[in-house]
Amino acid sequence: MKRMKRFMILFFALFVLTMSWESQKNAMAVFASGEVPRQSIRLRILANSDSPEDQQLKRQVRDQVIENVKKWSGEEENIQQARVIIQKHIPELQAIVNRMIKEKGFDYTATVQLRPTDFPTKMYGTQVFPAGQYEAVRIAIGQAAGQNWWCVLFPPLCFADIANGDTVTKSGQQQTQTKDVHVRFFVVDVFYKIVDFFRHAV
Repeated sequence: MKRMKRFMILFFALFVLTMSWESQKNAMAVFASGEVPRQSIRLRILANSDSPEDQQLKRQVRDQVIENVKKWSGEEENIQQARVIIQKHIPELQAIVNRMIKEKGFDYTATVQLRPTDFPTKMYGTQVFPAGQYEAVRIAIGQAAGQNWWCVLFPPLCFADIANGDTVTKSGQQQTQTKDVHVRFFVVDVFYKIVDFFRHAV
């Protein structure tokens, strides 16, 4: 009976693991299936510095900005409409960034602008996005001298790519984070959490 119970626990853990694997692969495939379109608008968030505190603040700002963008992203049908809609929401995004900085105990100033922005080379899986100047919503926190996070705002690919956008600004080198590595770590982590949970539950 005990052996059967353990078998059922293992079966359930493997089932959840498989579902999680497929979910992660499908989400990353949205971004990795093709190159960034020529007519696109990016989102770039630059941290004040590379200190752990500043990098954490960058991620917290990112999460709040993305949650806000989800509410109105998808309304645009072409890049001209996207510019109008994004520009309309710039004051809203500025208020979110300012509020997050204050809530987390910092006194940095920040700017949120839709403007041509320099980007370093970035690799996603087998796709290499060359360095250059691209239209983007640029969010600069404090000195804006630390690692930054970026995604594609139009067409809306940020939501599938939230874990994969960190790049290094100081040296211009990319921080290579492929989709396979992220999926593998995610699956291993989920597996051990499930097994540990049921081991203590038995």
